[in-house]
Amino acid sequence: MQIQADNIIILVVSITLIFLIAGLFLVIYVNVYNEKKGSYLEEKKILKQQFERAFLQSQLEIKEQTLQHIAYELHDNLGQVASLIKINLCTLQLNDPAKAGQKIEDTKELVRQLIMDLKTLSVSLNSDRVAQLGIVNGLENEVERLNKTGQFTATLKQGGSIPMLDANTTIILFRMAQEILNNIVKHSGAKRIDITLQASENLFTLVCRDDGVGFDREEKIGNGGSGLLNLQNRAKLIHAHLTIRSSHENGTTVSIELPI
Repeated sequence: MQIQADNIIILVVSITLIFLIAGLFLVIYVNVYNEKKGSYLEEKKILKQQFERAFLQSQLEIKEQTLQHIAYELHDNLGQVASLIKINLCTLQLNDPAKAGQKIEDTKELVRQLIMDLKTLSVSLNSDRVAQLGIVNGLENEVERLNKTGQFTATLKQGGSIPMLDANTTIILFRMAQEILNNIVKHSGAKRIDITLQASENLFTLVCRDDGVGFDREEKIGNGGSGLLNLQNRAKLIHAHLTIRSSHENGTTVSIELPI
């Protein structure tokens, strides 16, 4: 009888210990879960803040480059056309109706060209133009701008159905492309620049190639290459994979792979 009572006490104690241990594990699990959840939410908040800062910075950089482009256009293009209009009007020979008529027609054509150029520049002033144009049209404008310099032969090729990206992703991706092109113009000594856009079912790829002098990627980063670090950070923010392949005298290829 005593043995049976002892067994019951042991059983009760064992069950009690099991419940206590289970409760302890449950408390520990809940605490760990809450800590991980808190860390996840904090990390998510930090990433959101980083994305917003990068988005704002990209917008500001695009605006700055747009204003530089407008300044060049006003000086090199619109100013020249306006000067030709002034010269034509000042040299009209009213005593020769035939020559005067031809010069007036030439002047009218110059005025039409000036109006079209002004309209194009007014569109460029729109801060949301990149998001409105989309990545394809935005890059087409960049290629046209490069070719107009006469120093580069730039091309843009497409493969597959290019997807519509959200405005924030478009702006950051476009700014990355601009930064790559700016680096090519400033440092590569390239004559040819090829941009390729390729889309598959779940992946959008942007590739920029040049035939410039190339560089050592690790050396550039080791020497504080902020441009490459900016590209890497922005790629992370839009969940894209950045690949840079370059070597001395063999040009550079930069690839951005964006899941869609």
